[in-house]
Amino acid sequence: MDAKLLDDEFEQVKKTLEEKYGTAEDDKLETNEKLDAFIEEMGDANFYVYTTLLVLDPNQEFETVRSVLKMILLPLFQMFVPFGMLWYFIVQKDMINDNGYCCNHTNPIFRFTGFVTFMYSGWQIIDGCDDAASKFLMKKAAHQWQRAGMARDFKATWMFFVSHTTQQVCCILILYLTYIIYTTQCDTPLDLLMNCVAVNFVLDIDTEWMDDSKQAKSVVAATWYFKQMRDVLKDNEAEVRSAMQTNKGARNMAPKLDFWISHGLETFIVASAYVLVVVWTFCPGSY
Repeated sequence: MDAKLLDDEFEQVKKTLEEKYGTAEDDKLETNEKLDAFIEEMGDANFYVYTTLLVLDPNQEFETVRSVLKMILLPLFQMFVPFGMLWYFIVQKDMINDNGYCCNHTNPIFRFTGFVTFMYSGWQIIDGCDDAASKFLMKKAAHQWQRAGMARDFKATWMFFVSHTTQQVCCILILYLTYIIYTTQCDTPLDLLMNCVAVNFVLDIDTEWMDDSKQAKSVVAATWYFKQMRDVLKDNEAEVRSAMQTNKGARNMAPKLDFWISHGLETFIVASAYVLVVVWTFCPGSY
C-alpha cells in the first residue's frame, strides 16, 4: 500500500477513536465522561457478557471453579437441553403422526388459557432475545476490528457475536418447544400455566447467575476493554499499521454482518412468536 494512503488511513482511524473514546489524558480528569457513557450504555451484563469480558481482560480471573464450569453448563442448558427436548418429542416420540400439528383440545377455557399464557411466554422471549449489553459490545468490537484490524479485536468480535447469538438461538428453541409442549403434553389449563413457567425460566439463567460481585468485575473488565480500544494506536502503532493492510474485505463486512444476522434472528423470533400463538389458539384439533 502507498505510504501516504496508509498514513492518511491511520490518521483517520486515530481521529475517529479520539472522537468516540477520547484520549489517555482523560483519565487524569475528575470524571472521564466518555468512559462513564460507555459503561452506562453497556448496562448490566449477563453471564455470557461477564464471561467474555473476563476472558478478554488478562487482569481478571473467575472467582471460583464453579464459575468456570458454568461457562459450559449455561449453553448446554439454554441450547442443547431445549434442542434435545424438541428432538425427543418430534423425532423419538413421533409427535406429528400421533398428535398432528395442532392442539387436540377444543375446550374454549383451555384454548383461552393457552392463548394468554402463550402470549405472555412469547413476550418474555421477545424481550429476552435482545440483550442490550452483548449487542452493544458486539457492535463496538466489530467496528474496532474494522478500524484497527488487530487479532484481539477479531477475538472480541466473534466472542461477543457468539454471546449475543446464543441468547437468540435459545429464544427460538424455547419458543418452538413451548408450542410442542402446549400441543402434546398439556391436558388441563393448569398444565398450560405450569409449563409456561417451567419452560420460560431457562431464558433467565444467564441473568440469575449474576450477582453484585460479578457485575462489578464486568465493569472493571469493560473499563479495561474501553481503554485498550482507545489506546490501541498509541500502544501498538507498528502492529496496527501492519494489521490495517490485511483482511480489509472481511473487516468491512463484520459490522454489517453482525447487524443483519442479529436483526434477522430478532425479526424471526418476533414473527414466530405471534404466528405460533395464533396457530395454537385457532388451529382446528383435527389437523
